[in-house]
Amino acid sequence: MANPIRQKEIDERVGKFADKFWGAFQMTENGRVKSTILLYSFCLCWVLLALYGGCYALINPWLEGLLGESGAPVWLISLLQALLPSAAGTAIASLAWLLPGDKRLLPAGYIWLALLMLACLIGLVILMGLEYAGIILQFFAMFVLAPLALGLGSSLPAYYLYWKKRPSAGKAARPWKRQ
Repeated sequence: MANPIRQKEIDERVGKFADKFWGAFQMTENGRVKSTILLYSFCLCWVLLALYGGCYALINPWLEGLLGESGAPVWLISLLQALLPSAAGTAIASLAWLLPGDKRLLPAGYIWLALLMLACLIGLVILMGLEYAGIILQFFAMFVLAPLALGLGSSLPAYYLYWKKRPSAGKAARPWKRQ
């Protein structure tokens, strides 16, 4: 039997963490959001979803017509139909690095997108059942993993390089001091 005192401590820790997490989405006294990065990156993940959906909708019919008649192997056609729209969407999304503002938004948007797609995968498996799990995973691998891998694979290193090159707070505050 579980220790009720230990369980109460665990419940309190989980409750504090949940309150702290959801508190970031609440408004302050003056009507502003406490954590704008969470809100903006969540909205950006929906923009990324629409961007990748548009790339798939525009590029895949063209690829189907081009590669369908060529007699190419099915695995090659599937691979190209997954990678080319994903690469185009990632290239367009990477233009956000040229905009001024918080550079954490793009990687955070991709992380939100990964969380949403994971929730969709779990929901699909629950709704359709385990007998269709192979088809669901194939669909997931083709239309979700490629954009996430390319997007996160390009935005996280780009942010890391940006972060390494930025001046530290101490150096920016005292430019007159010799090093």
